[in-house]
Amino acid sequence: MNHLKLILFSICIAASYYALTISAIGIAAAGKILWWFSPKEHFHLYHILQNFIGIGIAALIPAYLVYSYEPKRSWLSIAIVILGSILFHGNINYIPFDPNGFLRFFNSTIVYGDIGSYGVALAIVFLPILWLLVFKRITRQL
Repeated sequence: MNHLKLILFSICIAASYYALTISAIGIAAAGKILWWFSPKEHFHLYHILQNFIGIGIAALIPAYLVYSYEPKRSWLSIAIVILGSILFHGNINYIPFDPNGFLRFFNSTIVYGDIGSYGVALAIVFLPILWLLVFKRITRQL
């Protein structure tokens, strides 16, 4: 029963992480992150930075929830959150729990994507792990 609770908890957080990352990507596409600094050259790097900041803030919330409510099995929970979010991102125009969403996510970002989609995919995967490491490091020193 505890594993079922962990899976349901992680899937709920994955759905919220998906919604937060989609909104962060949309806000970055509208240019509303760091709007006062808009360079004319190297616009793609600026856009990748906007996505990185937005997804970084979005990844803070699931990492904190996993760290707070599942401290013993936090790595398993954050892995389920990341995989669930990837599944939801891959199934934007399809049934939400279609297993082909993993393939669609990696095909659209890694195989057929540009440098911006590489950055978004890596940020979605690695930033929750980074925040969880930060939380564990902070509490280890206190």
